[in-house]
Amino acid sequence: IDPEFEIRVGLSSPTRLFCQTSDEFFATRNLRELLGGPVDLAFVDGMHNAEFALRDILNLEAHASRHSVIVVDDILPEQIEWTTRERRTRAWTGDVYKVIPFLRRHRPDLEIRVFDIDMKGLAIITGLNPGNRDVQKNLARHEADLAGGTLAFASIDALRGALVPEPVKALPEYVETLRERRRPARPAPLHDKAAGALYLDLLKRSLLNEIYLDDEMRLLYLRDCLSGDDSFDYAVLHDIRRDRAEAFSDLQASRRIGRFPERRIARSGFSHTMMGRLRLDSLHACLDDLAARDVPGDLMECGVWRGGGCILMAGWMRAHGQRDRTLLIADSFDGLPAPTHEQDGKLDLTKDRFPQLAVSEETVRENFSAYGLLDDRSQVFLKGWFRDTLTDAPTRQIALLRLDGDLYESTMDALTALYDRVAPGGIVIIDDYGALAMCRQAVEDFFATRGEPVPELAHVDWTGAFFVKPAGQEA
Repeated sequence: IDPEFEIRVGLSSPTRLFCQTSDEFFATRNLRELLGGPVDLAFVDGMHNAEFALRDILNLEAHASRHSVIVVDDILPEQIEWTTRERRTRAWTGDVYKVIPFLRRHRPDLEIRVFDIDMKGLAIITGLNPGNRDVQKNLARHEADLAGGTLAFASIDALRGALVPEPVKALPEYVETLRERRRPARPAPLHDKAAGALYLDLLKRSLLNEIYLDDEMRLLYLRDCLSGDDSFDYAVLHDIRRDRAEAFSDLQASRRIGRFPERRIARSGFSHTMMGRLRLDSLHACLDDLAARDVPGDLMECGVWRGGGCILMAGWMRAHGQRDRTLLIADSFDGLPAPTHEQDGKLDLTKDRFPQLAVSEETVRENFSAYGLLDDRSQVFLKGWFRDTLTDAPTRQIALLRLDGDLYESTMDALTALYDRVAPGGIVIIDDYGALAMCRQAVEDFFATRGEPVPELAHVDWTGAFFVKPAGQEA
């Protein structure tokens, strides 16, 4: 990609040339679509100005996976005179180096290594996250800072001290480390239908903690003993299923229908999903239906709590060898927003009031890992309020969209940003349709605004419902 190529030797490898600026390229083309997947390796060597390098890095990240690698040139000049924004010397790096301390400050989640390559050095950036939009929120201000003197250095020693370059001899070992990361143990898809069905059934039992309900009951009992709501008896602890038969039966029933025991969120227990067996089975059936009808597109959940629904989708993708879909996991990972829409009234589900609803991205990732299903090449975590993140969600087409936002505003934000990307024949699931009137109202208002009837709904249990997008509504 270059507006003025000066190629003086023959190109032996398959190559596509785009004679345009990188800004023009990313504004008019879909890199992931061109490559048939996320970018593996990118080399940034452009305009010698830090803000241009930053834009290239951010644009590349939008089409990357966590294991993608971006290499940046002109990072470590030998002389401070080479760092001017206008060319005044034979050798010239410009002020590209500024992008390194900037990213280390504003994107501490990235892994950035600088190597002391002769003359100009290079930086390697990995750990990318297409769902992170922190820098883009104030991009104009950040670009102005990079173009100014805020991040400039008066001497080479000061510049090197800030960038902390590693010796060249450390580069081969680091490259080998990057190679190893790209070779995660990945079991073969379970093409045998019987084996795949058994695996997914066991996965659902595990997500619901059905296998260890006795131990969950014991922990709840011990917690009640500590709080003074019950008295300790070892005989009860030993055979809790018999001694607390009614409570155990209630726990089994609540796990089946996806409702907290005694309707108390404080007794949310140790499952990785609130959905219950009925809604998990329905989600599984929806996924099988999409595959049978060959509906194209990605899978996405908005509002994931501990990640159980998405973990089932990841397991289904693995079991069926669905390598052409991306799984998008959208959540604030910090609880629910304070209610601002009149339809939400005074329903305060914020972290201050219900800390049980605030599950960090790190915890959700760890839950994926516990099942061996974390895969940054096929998964995108979108962190933030739906109103800020969903419009720019890195997906062009969605086969299944699951909404679990609990509020009118969250449900409306998700439908507004994503419904037009749902493929005809795709499935939209509204987890709270029956339980929360404001979520049901958001669905009705959304379609009323479009002058369309609400598609025919299938009701799963006391709250969950879904519909198939009519064929006449193009994605």
